[in-house]
Amino acid sequence: MGVFDQASHYALKSDPSAFFLWRMRRFVDRFTFLGWLDTTTLAFPGEPDRICDTVAEFAPRDGEGPRRLLDVESQSEPHGDILERLGEYAYRLRRGQRYGVGAEGKYQVVSVLLNLTGRAQPSELDMREADLDGAGLHLRVVLITFAEEDAAATLVGIASGELSRGLLPWIPLMRGGGEAGIITEWIRLALEEPSTPRRGDYAGLALVFAELAGRRPVWREALKGWNMQVSQQVLEWQAEARIETDLERLRKVILRAIELRFHVPVPADLRAAVTALGDIDELSRWFEATQTSESLEAFRTAIGHTTASSNGN
Repeated sequence: MGVFDQASHYALKSDPSAFFLWRMRRFVDRFTFLGWLDTTTLAFPGEPDRICDTVAEFAPRDGEGPRRLLDVESQSEPHGDILERLGEYAYRLRRGQRYGVGAEGKYQVVSVLLNLTGRAQPSELDMREADLDGAGLHLRVVLITFAEEDAAATLVGIASGELSRGLLPWIPLMRGGGEAGIITEWIRLALEEPSTPRRGDYAGLALVFAELAGRRPVWREALKGWNMQVSQQVLEWQAEARIETDLERLRKVILRAIELRFHVPVPADLRAAVTALGDIDELSRWFEATQTSESLEAFRTAIGHTTASSNGN
């Protein structure tokens, strides 16, 4: 799980009522939040080492009907196949999780997708076939795209008490989230939080998300005088976020250098190898090899990646 996903999960789980009341008020008026479900036996599709720990369990307040599961997933930037993956996981949850006496109760499962950056993407995957009387699969997710959320309006809601301070960490991701007036109001509201550790989490998480949104310099400058405890966990994430940003920047430089140096599109296997590499020193060595190798084949030899055919395709 990436550092930004970690921060997203931490922010969500530290104050779930703030999040669910913010965007799902009608739902939570009818359902009671029971907690986060243990899904350690169900790996997310395509990522066997990744466990979804943000599956929220709800029960109808009137006791009528099945319980619900809300699988809340975040992505740092939009991905084209995310709906298919969410559909896979929803079916796994439906099949693998039970509740009640004898574990006979089947959940209704709803997917919630958080786009931490980027534009809104389709929220519906419809594979029903009209000529087969509507047979086929259909998935519609609850889509929240932070770049389309209004930071100023959210802060107004927090100031009025309509919304919870637990939403403060998400503000840097929202529209207007890097403006000086927004940050000033954010600080004022954060200082009203009586819990020192929670204030520290607000600041730490805000800096992590500001890094993702490309707004870290203004937030870091504004929070220089933030003389309160920040959780060690969030401090670690901040360091990881900076490292991941450096890695991503270097990966892009290497891929572009391959194209310019060897006058070919980057072969798929090399693109995958560069993307998967997480060592800055090794990436630096690969970049140097792009500058000193006379051909793509020589570059492959220099970095020890010769699994593809030597024709450069």
